[in-house]
Amino acid sequence: MLELSVIILAFNEQESLRKTVLEIQSLLKPECTNIIISTSHNATPECIKMSKLLSNEFENVSVFFQKKPFVAAAVLEALEIVTTERTIYMSSDSETPPKVIPIMMDKCAEFDWDIVVASRWIEGGSFTGYGKLKYSISWVAQQVCRLLYSRNLTEFTYGFRLYKTDLLRKYNFHEAKHPFFLESFLIPLRCGATVTEVPVNWTPRYESESVVNFLTLVQYLKPLIRVRFMKKEKIENSSDSKSRHSHGE
Repeated sequence: MLELSVIILAFNEQESLRKTVLEIQSLLKPECTNIIISTSHNATPECIKMSKLLSNEFENVSVFFQKKPFVAAAVLEALEIVTTERTIYMSSDSETPPKVIPIMMDKCAEFDWDIVVASRWIEGGSFTGYGKLKYSISWVAQQVCRLLYSRNLTEFTYGFRLYKTDLLRKYNFHEAKHPFFLESFLIPLRCGATVTEVPVNWTPRYESESVVNFLTLVQYLKPLIRVRFMKKEKIENSSDSKSRHSHGE
């Protein structure tokens, strides 16, 4: 049985966080699943309280408080306590539905994929309440990514993926905020990671407000261009440097 760590990013959610954890518990075997709620001391008191309650309620749920700010730290620092070969990062706001996780894992049972991507754009995927402007911007972004990276994939920007854990530890990532979700996919992609997609039905959060705005979406252009035109040797050398540093060399 494939063991899995699920990093759930939580900041201002309460009921949707509990719903996410309970659904994961019902879908996956707890003895094979390590759920890490990655949050911040700056999160809402309600979110922190719920995180601790869930940790006390379930043996396989823990709370991790990030040291540095923003989403990249929430993911990368939480990896410090991950011991499984596979890791998923996802949100706690219901926009990354847990029911897709078993489908991702079934894909890994068929083939040893490096990354399994939840895609809103392939057959079986969909959007609900996304908004015409946001939908159009996202569609254009996927086409630009496909053109620049010459890959027959449909989803590049949605931060809901299953990784081989070492891929997230291997490279130096530069983005601290939401563009990290794109960068953490593009860098392994450029270095030859094997990728497949599964459909996901996206629905909007029903609790609290998203911190993503139009400016955030524009900021995705930075890693999109930088990673594409960075020499592959430089990316790979940065991973070697990181490995040497982690071993104290």
